[in-house]
Amino acid sequence: MDNTTTEFSLINSTCLRPLLWTQSATDDRNSRLYVCVVASIMHGVFWFQLVVCSSVRQKSMQWIYAYLITDIFLLFRFFFVYIVRTTSFECEPSRSWELFVCYFEATVDNYFNVLEVYILLALNICRYIQIAYSRNVYRIYKKTLILTHLGIYFLTLLFFFIQFVFGWTELHEYIKDRCEISYTNIYIQIFNIIIGFALPISLNILVIYISIRYIHLKSGLRRGVHHVSAREKYHRSLVIQFIIFYTIWLGLWSPNVIVFQVSISSVNLTNTVSLLSFIEIALDPIIIGALDVRFWQAWKKLWKSTRNKLLGNRIQQRRIQPITTIPNVFTIKTPRIRTTGV
Repeated sequence: MDNTTTEFSLINSTCLRPLLWTQSATDDRNSRLYVCVVASIMHGVFWFQLVVCSSVRQKSMQWIYAYLITDIFLLFRFFFVYIVRTTSFECEPSRSWELFVCYFEATVDNYFNVLEVYILLALNICRYIQIAYSRNVYRIYKKTLILTHLGIYFLTLLFFFIQFVFGWTELHEYIKDRCEISYTNIYIQIFNIIIGFALPISLNILVIYISIRYIHLKSGLRRGVHHVSAREKYHRSLVIQFIIFYTIWLGLWSPNVIVFQVSISSVNLTNTVSLLSFIEIALDPIIIGALDVRFWQAWKKLWKSTRNKLLGNRIQQRRIQPITTIPNVFTIKTPRIRTTGV
């Protein structure tokens, strides 16, 4: 009996299961799991609207959809890591698979977070051109927009790839817990903070400022005119929408990016800012749908058509009554009685 117990203990001690989270690590991520489930439902409803409502399938909304697609990838990244980390019972998984999971966990999050801030910058610039120059950017500059999309996605990927190739970043693997990257020197860290956070945020704030200033100057020139055109109202609403969205987004998104760029290793702080970023992902469809009138109009149209169909079916059912017969009752057909006129 003692030999059996000793052998069993020896097997448990040699079976490391490096990819499997500990119970405490799993518990720390349960709150994020619940938020991600809610976020998946919210995004599912939002993309269902895109499928059924042709009015929101517009070229002018491509940056909004590109931004929301990054949210989908971030949700996929979390669910993938969560499933792998809670179901990997292998004692010694292949090193290639272990490295893939580790790099995927440590880098994908940062890559899509950087994409988001530059996608919002592109959206903001397009709106400024639309406001200041009254040009339909999405119709006139089609090739430029395609190149901008490709540039944002591939240059950001190349930016991270070069850092690994030249050894500017290092991968740290904490067995049964997490994987994260850090920078080899302070100069690379400052460079990443500038490129991944300070520069795009500053440019976004600058574009918002010049948009507000342009609208203010234009309204000053028309101060004596009581009538405000529909175009001016629309331009004001665009700026107000973006300011509200950007304020909420920056408050929930920036802590996670700052903690990542500064490489703070506090587990509690990391869990908190990561939870905030997933809350922001869950709120994105609600905020965008609430601020953009096109989504409101699409929902109203969908609701009215659904209601009319339901009411139409009920009215039709009321008008067409089924023919009922009384059971066990025999009817006798009597011959017609011929009558003669008097």
